[in-house]
Amino acid sequence: MTFKIFINYTLSFIMWLVIGRAILSLFTKDPGNPVYGIFLKATEPIYKVTRKIFPKGTTIFIIIFIVIVRILVVKYL
Repeated sequence: MTFKIFINYTLSFIMWLVIGRAILSLFTKDPGNPVYGIFLKATEPIYKVTRKIFPKGTTIFIIIFIVIVRILVVKYL
């Protein structure tokens, strides 16, 4: 497995985690829920980094940012 493929799969996984958190947040926002808690713990570091870039950004900005980074990585690596 090349580095390019590894980065592509990692960014894809992160993107789906953020999408999963967004979908779950429509149904519950209780951190006591085990499924939501897993998504919350997995995606919160990503949210912290992107909140510094997009202070008033929402989940859609984070998803768009991840998709753009993923495209750039695949194209130029």
